[in-house]
Amino acid sequence: MMEKEEFTQLYSQWFALHPFKKRDWPELGKVHFEAFGKENAQTMREALGQLTEEIDNFPSPKQIRSKLNFLSNSKTEVGSVVRDTAQNEEIACRLFEHLMGIQYNGVEVKRPDGVQDWHERIVDDVINSGLADHHLTGAYSTIGLKVIRAQG
Repeated sequence: MMEKEEFTQLYSQWFALHPFKKRDWPELGKVHFEAFGKENAQTMREALGQLTEEIDNFPSPKQIRSKLNFLSNSKTEVGSVVRDTAQNEEIACRLFEHLMGIQYNGVEVKRPDGVQDWHERIVDDVINSGLADHHLTGAYSTIGLKVIRAQG
């Protein structure tokens, strides 16, 4: 996990392009740090750098996540063994969302690439526990914990 200062430094190019966002950063930064603070610093730097060439506005969390996913998918082969905890948690959470029929903006989540048997076992355990039926946040937390334990 990155420190807040290191994380904020990643956005320096954006602050140069959009100085008014620096003023909003105390609140905006909390949202971005919560969403991306656990990402690899180099991957975040690459994603934000590419976005400066692609978009004119300050990047939204959705745009950053999309770019991070693109970079992640372009660096790993489908079906290859993923050893990064954050990537494995992302795969398991997207699988969970796919199996639960969760939609974002009216579009169902697709089955993620790179799903392994142990991802399926974790997600099946969480779904069968009934936790997902009444406490979605708890289900995501449980998935994350089980991924960490499976890799430990």
